[in-house]
Amino acid sequence: MVSNSQDIARPKNVALAMAKFSPRHALLGLMLLFSLIVGAAAAYKYSYWGHGFDMVDFHMPIQKTLQGDFLGVSRYNFTDTFMGLDVALGFLPALPFYALLPSAYTLVVLQALLLASGAIPVYLIARTRFAAAWAGVAWAAVYLLYPTTQFIAMAAPFQPRVPGMLCMLWAFYFLQQGRYWPYLLLLFAGMTARTDAALVVIAFGLYALLSRKHWRWWLPPIGVAAIYFYASISYITPLFYSDSFQPVRVSVPFDLSRDYNDMWPCGVSPQACYYLHLGGSLPEIARNIVTHPVQIFFFLFQPAKLEYLVLMFATLLFLPLFAPKELLLAAPIFAINLLSNRVYQYVITEQYQILVIPGMIIAGMYGGAWLMERLGKNSGFRIQDSEGGAEKREPRTQNSEPYSVAAQEPGNHGTRQAGDSGTQSGSPHASRLTLYLVLVLLVGLLNIPLRNPVVSAIRNPERPERVALMERMAAQIPLDARVAATSFLAPHLIPRAEIYFIPGGKMHHQIDEAEFAFIDARAATLRQMAAEGNDIVAALQSDPAWQTVDAGDDLYLFRKRGVRQGAMN
Repeated sequence: MVSNSQDIARPKNVALAMAKFSPRHALLGLMLLFSLIVGAAAAYKYSYWGHGFDMVDFHMPIQKTLQGDFLGVSRYNFTDTFMGLDVALGFLPALPFYALLPSAYTLVVLQALLLASGAIPVYLIARTRFAAAWAGVAWAAVYLLYPTTQFIAMAAPFQPRVPGMLCMLWAFYFLQQGRYWPYLLLLFAGMTARTDAALVVIAFGLYALLSRKHWRWWLPPIGVAAIYFYASISYITPLFYSDSFQPVRVSVPFDLSRDYNDMWPCGVSPQACYYLHLGGSLPEIARNIVTHPVQIFFFLFQPAKLEYLVLMFATLLFLPLFAPKELLLAAPIFAINLLSNRVYQYVITEQYQILVIPGMIIAGMYGGAWLMERLGKNSGFRIQDSEGGAEKREPRTQNSEPYSVAAQEPGNHGTRQAGDSGTQSGSPHASRLTLYLVLVLLVGLLNIPLRNPVVSAIRNPERPERVALMERMAAQIPLDARVAATSFLAPHLIPRAEIYFIPGGKMHHQIDEAEFAFIDARAATLRQMAAEGNDIVAALQSDPAWQTVDAGDDLYLFRKRGVRQGAMN
């Protein structure tokens, strides 16, 4: 009898435990798992010298700001602050954490935690749209597993667009909830992350306009962001140029084959310079786009750019295409990426996709909800309200939320959200759970053919023996020295204040300006240059102004002759 009682009690205990496992527990578990795995993998990648020069660009401004040099950078010859490149206040949230623990690993972990926290607004937006908390969990998982999110999580920290991305996600949630001031404040805060974030704010204003919101929801975002975008490029950024750098406005003919590197300095802004093939100023660019529609069309939809678009949408199962109004939130960043002739802007692996993520995820969930509603008309499968019945739609008013359902947020109007409870009466229908699970699994599995960066970082590290050699050579460079370095060697040279890029372009400091040169001859660009007859290593070896300090395994450390001996460690 005792055994039978125990057998009966065991399923009840399991059921009780399952009942206590709420969607919020699942959300917390997802965020914790993402933070641990991605944070550990990103730290592992950094420890094995896996980041490129971007990490210098994104680490140094934080370090130098805390030393009194606001957003200081060193690789450029026309400015000594990131503000001379772009208005990028998205670095500022990292300052208190870095002040407590000044280490590259602080930035690695912080970036992982911030990206993980983006699951919270995604959960809330989806929970409201679907009137089901488990839908919120599913879309939070989709956001975390979205290959673009994964690539950004493993990108060189600290990415200033990440705080901007979080602001945009939260802003949409408050728009959805009809909470005006948090919506507006978050949009304007996110706008300052990088200049291109202002274009996303304009898209939010257009979205509110199309959703028939009151003018105060759309006019301030559109007006303020448009002014801010123009002022940032035309007036604010030039304030931070070096005194010796005096760029002038240029007027060039429309030429889609033009390389901005050949035209430097090319106008008043480095950001606008990237689009010199379209025109020499924002008005010229806009006019040329309108007056050359055929050329622009074929430029936008080259095979490589089509591949980029297919990957961005396919990795969300093309669901964003079913929500064109929400997809508007991603349109500005897609536009500037497709209008660029820099390949880094139209691949899914780079930082330029960060501000696309909010629009894509939101459009994906709204597109998915639209499909479910269409299916429901034929199969009786319907989005349910908090009472478990058919979805109820409230009459659309001037301030009603686009596509919102009648179920309310817990604690907001006193009603419960479907699926918040783990009990049978509160759980979504099994078919809905199956759909959510299939969605998450498919998005997760798409990481496999795309060479998930977390897995790649762990499977393909630099050899420990070579890392030890890199560390030995880096230790021989004085902390107060000016050093030029190839991409993957440079991040570990911080806290040195003057780090230059090899091979530098016209806008960069050159090797001759440095006191040390730290070179990995296996760098792809250097191999290509050597094949073309421009061997940087051979040139330094034969230059009497330089001497070899250390070498081995295709790694070279050079010191300029005559460098003060007191600077040596």
